[in-house]
Amino acid sequence: MKAPMMQAAAMAAAKIIAASMRCFVLRYSERSTVQEARLSFTMLLANSKQSPTAVGEVDPMIVDVHTHLPSHRGTVPEDEMLTETTMRSGQTVQLTNSIANYYGDMSPVDKTFIFGIAPRPWRSEEFVTKQAGWEEGLNHNDIASLTAKANPDKTIPFMSLHPLDPNWEDEYDRCVGDLGCKGIKLGPNYQDFDPLSPEAFRMFARLEHDGIPIIFHQGTSPMTEAPLTYAHPLTTEKVAMAFPKLKMVLAHLAHPWQVDCISAVRKHPNMWCDVSAQFYRPYSFWEAMLKFHEWGSTQYILFASDWPVTRPQDNIDALRGLNKFAKDHHLPGIPEDEIEGIINRDALDILGVD
Repeated sequence: MKAPMMQAAAMAAAKIIAASMRCFVLRYSERSTVQEARLSFTMLLANSKQSPTAVGEVDPMIVDVHTHLPSHRGTVPEDEMLTETTMRSGQTVQLTNSIANYYGDMSPVDKTFIFGIAPRPWRSEEFVTKQAGWEEGLNHNDIASLTAKANPDKTIPFMSLHPLDPNWEDEYDRCVGDLGCKGIKLGPNYQDFDPLSPEAFRMFARLEHDGIPIIFHQGTSPMTEAPLTYAHPLTTEKVAMAFPKLKMVLAHLAHPWQVDCISAVRKHPNMWCDVSAQFYRPYSFWEAMLKFHEWGSTQYILFASDWPVTRPQDNIDALRGLNKFAKDHHLPGIPEDEIEGIINRDALDILGVD
């Protein structure tokens, strides 16, 4: 394609993005190459989000945006040690751990977000995940705050609420005002609430008004009582459309719907995704990352571990090992600068968390 034609196409697409930031139209002649289309597409979408960490730019900060609560405040008694083998496709996961274990595993990163998941109000006595080694009377938000206070320069607590809880606004005020929570984790499938319900939209309106970002669990779940459609990126996209100033992260690249995740995050300036819980399914991990690359969308991926299911260093090593996996299996590689961009992306700046 001749240079004037490419310049005109790029200017037209930029005007469309500035008008709605939801559509992208770019037409090329039969002589245009896939590489030209991908480059122009990537540059325009990167500009549409105005991200300081777009393709080719790396900030010297590693932020783990997805870590769960330690099961115990102190050392785990030997008779309370628990492991399981389903989360990582047969590999053993240590479910019981202490604050000291948490910070030992977080040593490779500069900042972390930590959170629990609020229980269903009709089963308020149950933790979604068990915290047996904490004092009675503490809920998941208390534990997130207490763990963060053990190293406040490193860890930022997020709250978790349930939109069907009649008292959620009181807990919201306590979390933001007293516990220092800067964001919220929601798992609509685990918590069994429709993210498109009036109750959920009422909560989202408050979060948008207050500038509180959401980390949404997205993707599959082994729990029979967790509706998959509640955690599908094409469902969550409707939340992004209804609340365009509400920043949100789609966890786990929405596996196994990574392609739908790409479709959502490249379209909406208020959506990102995280790379947690991916590398232990190596082919699926490589395939997803290649598709993000081919669609010019790796700049929308935030670093995350899903601790304690995996550790940050495991994820860093796996990301940096993607091209070895590709080479060993005669598959296309992924540019190293895009991989380093994921690892070093400043999620604090992107999500407005201080």
